Amino acid sequence: MRILTLFFFCCSTLIFSQKKKKILDVVSNIETKVTILKPIGNNSLAKDVQPFYGFGFSGNLMTPINFGIGVDYSMLFSNVIYDRKNAYGNIASPTLTIIDVFLMHRDNISEEFMVEEMAGFSYYNHSSTYLDFNNEKLKNNGIGFNLGGKVIYILDPEGYQAVFLTGRLNYYSTNVYNENPEIQKFYNHSVFLSLSFGYRFNF
Repeated sequence: MRILTLFFFCCSTLIFSQKKKKILDVVSNIETKVTILKPIGNNSLAKDVQPFYGFGFSGNLMTPINFGIGVDYSMLFSNVIYDRKNAYGNIASPTLTIIDVFLMHRDNISEEFMVEEMAGFSYYNHSSTYLDFNNEKLKNNGIGFNLGGKVIYILDPEGYQAVFLTGRLNYYSTNVYNENPEIQKFYNHSVFLSLSFGYRFNF
């Protein structure tokens, strides 16, 4: 009887440990990238400033069923278009900080190539420096959503290192108030198209 009890105990322990291992079988990675971002549409960021350039970092968790979650941080810099300085105001050097949180799905095309689709929400911090004050800035926060896709190429046989190219669409909505609805819309909303090239390390 003791031997039979011990046998069932060992079997149940083995089964539950295998299930637990599968649940916890999550692959993680970190990324660094360079990005170009172009606001589009009839709005201040699209009409008054040049395309944004910058860098970013991100981290992702991917489950065995090829669904995962990611967080992305980007800092981007631009300049006011020369003949739009009067329209943009007494401010310069616009900076855009974006934090994206998204769900993603992976498609394995081959041993070297993968494609990931992404969709989620974004937080934006848009700031510009006052021309008349050295250290004072005009700051504005916004929220929105993001959609994108990523093409990944594996560099080594073990699959630890990869390079990627990401295309993303972001919608930006902020809280500038104006009694004229058209002026408020011009400063409140924008759509961003971005392209990023980067390096990924899996662990």
